[in-house]
Amino acid sequence: MNVVVIVNQNSTNSVQLGNYYCEQRGVPPQNLLRTSWTGGNVQWTTTELTNAILNPFVAMLSARQLTNQIEHVVLSMDFPYRVTEAGDANGTTAALFYGFKTNISNNPCSLPGGSFNAYAGSEGVFRSTPPITAPGSPFLVTMITSSNLALAKMIVDQGVASDATFPAQTVYLAKGDDRIRKHAVLELR
Repeated sequence: MNVVVIVNQNSTNSVQLGNYYCEQRGVPPQNLLRTSWTGGNVQWTTTELTNAILNPFVAMLSARQLTNQIEHVVLSMDFPYRVTEAGDANGTTAALFYGFKTNISNNPCSLPGGSFNAYAGSEGVFRSTPPITAPGSPFLVTMITSSNLALAKMIVDQGVASDATFPAQTVYLAKGDDRIRKHAVLELR
């Protein structure tokens, strides 16, 4: 199993959602990390993120000998979604993936320098095409959250229900001409 689920042990919702995710996805108990965060759900500093998630996560990987196994990190609700430092803001999941990027507040519609990674859009195996700017071993990071536990569990249920399914309609994938944002549009008909 290449997933670690991180829960905020100070939130019963976070613990319940993390346990539910592990049950639904078959994540073994040794891949669940209980950390402690007592602040709000909106923002924190890079130091708070490092102390509450990154350092315990790295220590857990080493102690449980999972360093070369884990590729994905799932944050269970009731962690802040934004990291701020000296006027700059990053998403928590982006800061864990790329490391905190500065000087993006001046041009919020562009990617900060050094954000390129070979994995994005490659359809490659993640471990074979990691981002060049990720600190240490890179991990794909996601956060499951919602306004309440029932809705957050529904997100997990929808993901599980969609496993190994395919769209019933015709799917068109179109690539835009915007070189900076290089987005794709998925249209179901």
